[in-house]
Order: sequence, then structure tokens, then C-alpha cells
Amino acid sequence: MTAQLTIAEALAEIVRRFAPKTKGELRLAAETRLIEEAGIDSPRMIDIVLEVEDRFGLTIEDQEAQSVRTFGDLVALVCERTGVK
Repeated sequence: MTAQLTIAEALAEIVRRFAPKTKGELRLAAETRLIEEAGIDSPRMIDIVLEVEDRFGLTIEDQEAQSVRTFGDLVALVCERTGVK
């Protein structure tokens, strides 16, 4: 298993925790749009960012968080920040 896959799995767990309950079994792919498809609003995105920072021991700047539109964007950001290729 690659480190990137492990990061994606950890991020999927975090996103699912904050996705609205009505979404049922949320299927997360790289192209899944967090706002439109997963129902992640601004307060939930803040919660996700805080959880990601705690889990991976990094700091995500506001402008970086605002540029995250898809699940793939989130995975790429965390991989870049943790040095995982």
C-alpha cells in the first residue's frame, strides 16, 4: 500500500465524518466535489481542516483551504505538505 493511498483513506474517513448524515454512503473519488456532492459547507470545511492539521501535524493556510474544491485537491494538498509523492 502506498503512502498516498493511506493518506487518501485517512482523509476519506475525516470527510465522511463531517459530511451531512443524509448523504448516506458517500463515495469519494478524486473528482468528487466537496461542496456540491459531499455537502461540505464552510463550517464543516473548517472542521475538516482542523482535523487534518491535527492528524497529520501540519498547518493549512486559509487560502490553501479555500482552493480545495475536490477530494483529490485535498489529497494532493496533504501529500504535498507531508512530502508524499
